[in-house]
Amino acid sequence: MPGTPTYGLFVLGLVIVPGERVPLHIFEPRYRQLFADCVLDDSAFVVLHSEDEARAPVGCTARFEELLERHEDGRISVVVGGIDPVEIMTDTNGRLYDCAVCRPLSDEPVIVDATLGELAETRFRALAEATTGQASAPDPRDDIPWSYVLAAHLELAPRVKQAVLESRNENVRLRLVADALEIELVAAERSRLAAERAPTNGKVPHD
Repeated sequence: MPGTPTYGLFVLGLVIVPGERVPLHIFEPRYRQLFADCVLDDSAFVVLHSEDEARAPVGCTARFEELLERHEDGRISVVVGGIDPVEIMTDTNGRLYDCAVCRPLSDEPVIVDATLGELAETRFRALAEATTGQASAPDPRDDIPWSYVLAAHLELAPRVKQAVLESRNENVRLRLVADALEIELVAAERSRLAAERAPTNGKVPHD
C-alpha cells in the first residue's frame, strides 16, 4: 500500500504528541524486542493508547532517543520522542510484538487563529505560575504546531490528549488545549484556597 508504512506498536495507557519526550520503563519481552529491532534498524515505532482493551484509531510515531538504564533482570529505562500522527489501518503479524500498516496524517490547510494561540499560551503561563511560581512557557518550534508544543508540556487526561492528537485542525487543537488549561487553572485555584483554609479550621468546602 503506497505511502502507508508498517510500524511496530507500543500499546499502553498513555498518549504522546509530536515533539513530546517521555520516559518509558520497558519490561515485557515483546517490547524489549521492539526496542532492539528499532535500534538495530534505526526505525520508528508507534505509541498507541489503549484503555479497557480498546485501542485508539490514531497513534504517534516515535523513536527511542535515549537509553537511561539497563537493569540486571532485562528491564530497560528509555526516553522516547514523538514525531508524527498516524492512523492505524491494518494489523500485521510475524513479530513478537503487534505491528500495523499506518497512514500518515496531515493537517487541514487552515488559517491559524492567533488569538487562540495567545489564549492557550496565557493560560499555560498562568498555570505554570500557579504551580511552580514561574510564568514560563515552552519555546515555539517551526516544525511542530503550537498546540502540540503546549500539550507536550502538560499533564492532560488521556482522552483530551488523544483528541488533540487526532484532530487535523490546528484551531480545534488550540481550543482543546486552552479549555483543558482553564480546567487546570480552576483546580489549581481550589487547591490554593484549600491549602490556605486548612491551617485555620481544618475544613475544606466541597462546593
